[in-house]
Amino acid sequence: MARISEIEQPGTVLQTFYKIGERMFGKVPTPERIMAHRVPLMLGLGGLYGALEWFGKIDTQLRALLNVQVARLYGSPY
Repeated sequence: MARISEIEQPGTVLQTFYKIGERMFGKVPTPERIMAHRVPLMLGLGGLYGALEWFGKIDTQLRALLNVQVARLYGSPY
C-alpha cells in the first residue's frame, strides 16, 4: 500500500495549523498532516473539531479517549 507523503515545505497557513496541533497534542497529529494535502478540508474539519473541543459538553480527557477508541474500532492509527 502506498503511503501518503507529508508536505515538504508547508506554507504559512499550514505552519499555523501545525503549531496549533502541536500546542494541543504535543506534536502535529497524523490526521492533520494527511489533511494538509487538501487545505479546504483541513480548514473545515479543523473548524468543526475546534468548535467541539472548545464549546462541547464532553470532558477533554473523555473526548480524547473516545477519539482513540473510535480509531481502534476502525483499525485506523491515531
